[in-house]
Amino acid sequence: MCTLLTNQTSSLALPAPKSNLSQPIRDVDLVVTIGGDGTLLQASHFMDNSIPILGINSDPTKAEEVEEHSEDFDATRSTGHLCAATIKNFEQMLDDILENRAVPSEVARMSINVNSKQLSIFPLNDVLIAHPCPATVSRFSFRIWREGEQCSPLLNSRSSGLRVSTAAGSTAAMLSAGGFRMPILSRDLQYLVREPISPGANSSVHGVVKSNESMEIKWFSEEGLIYIDGSHVVFSVQFGDMIELSPKAPSLNVFLPSHFLS
Repeated sequence: MCTLLTNQTSSLALPAPKSNLSQPIRDVDLVVTIGGDGTLLQASHFMDNSIPILGINSDPTKAEEVEEHSEDFDATRSTGHLCAATIKNFEQMLDDILENRAVPSEVARMSINVNSKQLSIFPLNDVLIAHPCPATVSRFSFRIWREGEQCSPLLNSRSSGLRVSTAAGSTAAMLSAGGFRMPILSRDLQYLVREPISPGANSSVHGVVKSNESMEIKWFSEEGLIYIDGSHVVFSVQFGDMIELSPKAPSLNVFLPSHFLS
């Protein structure tokens, strides 16, 4: 049994547009998303690691269009970084899955605890913790823990916020902001303080949280938001809240594009 989830902008008239998801996805053998990475990310929030997911990029970028319109506008379309299929190869991809010639990969996600209470969503891409107003300074401190022992100094930050990504998300906003690309199957997290005030020679504004470590963040602004995998899923935090980010989350079984597997 297969569940199909589509981006509402898709031209395919299939059930369950992504904005209608509200309950965990269960009792199916495969989830197929039609849209781009955002559609796959949305579906992942309702899935555990018992069901594999296949992303179809319904509107991939066409190099000839980008070149043709380069003097007028940016014709770049969906990146589809995590989407293994397009309309051109979907039939072959589905046959490979049904015949067990294609197998999903275990892609790491992230666990979030706020004041020792675990959030129900496990980010597949990244989180951004920041003040709701982008022009307002975000004030927080953080440190890294390993097996109950502090393994980094406390860093006090005044900045535009903190971004933390999984390996899958390291090629998105993290890379654009100066981070680095991580191996897709890595279970580590990467963090980057956004626009720190007077960072000096402090290398702690950018680093890695290993798979056996966690990051503890204390929030010191009056208000703040945790953005999960983009702007659509948001949780509020306030002064004094303690946020813990950890790689210890259920993985997601994803049929990845072939270039990840070569």
